[in-house]
Amino acid sequence: SEFQKLLVIKVIRKDVLTYLTEKYVLNTMGKMFTESPPMDLKGVYEDSDHRTPIIFVLSPGADPMGYLLKLARDQGIEESQFTYISLGQGQGPKAEALMKQAQESGGWVCLQNCHLSVSWLPKLEQVLEKAAKEDVHENYRLWLTSMPTSKFPVSILQQSIKVTNEPPKGLKANMKRTFLDLEESTFEGCSKPEIFKKLLFGLAFFHAVCQERRKFGAIGWNIPYEWMNSDLEVSISQLRMNLDEQDVVPWETLRYVIGEVNYGGRITDDKDIRLAAKILWITINEKALTKGYTYSSSGHYYPTEETKLADVIKYVENLPSLDKPEVFGLHDNANITYQLKESNALLNSIILTAPSAAAAGGGEGAKTPAQKVTEMAEEFERRLPKMLTKKGAHPDTFEGMNEGKNTLAVFLSQEIVKFNKLLSVIGKSLKDLKDAIKGLQVMSSELETIFNCFMLNRVPDLWALYPCLKPLGSWYNDMETRLRFMRGWLEKGPPKAYWIPGFFFPQGFMTSVLQRFARKTKIPIDTLRFRTEPLKIEDESKITEAPARGAYAYGLFLQGAGWDLKQAKLRESDRNVLFSPMPPIWLDPITKKDWAQKDCFECPTYKTSIRAGTLTTTGHSSNFVLFMYLDTDVDPGHWIRRGVAMLCMLDT
Repeated sequence: SEFQKLLVIKVIRKDVLTYLTEKYVLNTMGKMFTESPPMDLKGVYEDSDHRTPIIFVLSPGADPMGYLLKLARDQGIEESQFTYISLGQGQGPKAEALMKQAQESGGWVCLQNCHLSVSWLPKLEQVLEKAAKEDVHENYRLWLTSMPTSKFPVSILQQSIKVTNEPPKGLKANMKRTFLDLEESTFEGCSKPEIFKKLLFGLAFFHAVCQERRKFGAIGWNIPYEWMNSDLEVSISQLRMNLDEQDVVPWETLRYVIGEVNYGGRITDDKDIRLAAKILWITINEKALTKGYTYSSSGHYYPTEETKLADVIKYVENLPSLDKPEVFGLHDNANITYQLKESNALLNSIILTAPSAAAAGGGEGAKTPAQKVTEMAEEFERRLPKMLTKKGAHPDTFEGMNEGKNTLAVFLSQEIVKFNKLLSVIGKSLKDLKDAIKGLQVMSSELETIFNCFMLNRVPDLWALYPCLKPLGSWYNDMETRLRFMRGWLEKGPPKAYWIPGFFFPQGFMTSVLQRFARKTKIPIDTLRFRTEPLKIEDESKITEAPARGAYAYGLFLQGAGWDLKQAKLRESDRNVLFSPMPPIWLDPITKKDWAQKDCFECPTYKTSIRAGTLTTTGHSSNFVLFMYLDTDVDPGHWIRRGVAMLCMLDT
């Protein structure tokens, strides 16, 4: 059947699953289930009454306030009768007062951004319950806007009308909206019209690229920021002001104010600030004013020569409807990354909405969920590695640790404690889970969560003591591999090369290598950094001895680019190859004044493909390990726009 074909596709080509699912829904249920209906606020208003709240479920970049203000005018609601307030700290009592006043006078109230005040929402729930029993003016309407949040009271959702409106998708739609919203007076209001209009077009392009790159996930931006039209409007005003007040174009000032203040002000990851600056440089530079300049290699996108706003809008309407990744500075493979991201989101949504009984599956004679989970628990218990112990360790492993010379031994000791804690947690939870299934102990919420994770092939939160995105089966195999490496280091002495992905805290390993060199040479550690040199060998098996200083690291993967092993340089990715294994890399400690890799690409290394993490005291994400410096024949900005990074582990 068609559905069985989808199941096969899910296994062998997950990247096209979303497209084929949409086609399946179209063929089986009809067109109305695959196309978003146009926003009909008037119809929503007519369906509502004075006791029914209307909730706008927001999506990034979508703002319904313009539509709402227009509806109020069309319905004859005066400005004084329509009040709105953005919720946040201390705004709850003000919102209550506005609602009480409007219920008596028949006005409208809009409470914006309810997701920012989830602690007050139970109070809103009480206010609505109270209003249901009192006399309320029949013209009264309550409008709410909120991003999706699990903490929104269910009772409010059940009694309300839900509306959503996604913003236009694609570069063309984004730029068209910018120029349609632009006033003629703004477009014509600069003393240097030719320069202003070209750079204004570049700003609109930059704004659209920043927003549309979010769909590619971490290779687009480490964190998906929510830039607003107000960021673009302020940038346009500053562009006009700088051009009016100065005789020459202040390029550096414009790039700094727009890239690092206006747009960079929303950015919390330093690698994303670097990326925003490189994207902006494409549109705000001296060459952008010359004829024949293009924003991308395809030549479809360039600063238009049109001088009238209507003509610029016509030009934008003729841009390609489908955006190729190259226009965002990305490789064509980024489309596969995007499609996989969409497919995973679809599958996760299906799992969330499916009843738990559906996970059992099977027909007559099939195993019950309890039987399946018991088998998995017994298999995991059988394979569970033994605890790591210093007893029987190789003499070289901890030699010199007590004198402070062997800093890597200190790091190993810390890792052993963490791995033993993990093994203890896994062993206890597996035993408790089997006992709970047999009825020998209570099935607690914690054990029930582990049970459900086993059924969905997900890693239980209780076990996730280090970041890893692999499914349960792969995660367990990876955990066993980590333990084998650590046991080998413990029992056979320091290895010739170190498997970086195998550590709980790889940043600690880097510091230990620097400390060892600093104590040996008496050079202060704060004057040291790594010179990174990828070796011209395929894998660590070719390494015959450890380096005289520093350490060899292996096990990393390159995302967004390929690697030329013979030349030891970055190159473009092969088609359909998302990740390239890197050769072993020499981490060579060197003083900062002797470091000479400024022309190399500064490649960030992350633990997982999500890249984002919590901000640490170092100013970096907790997912960030270190920068590796890689040789390149092209400008490093090219690889920054490509979203190139190294990862410690893949998701499968």
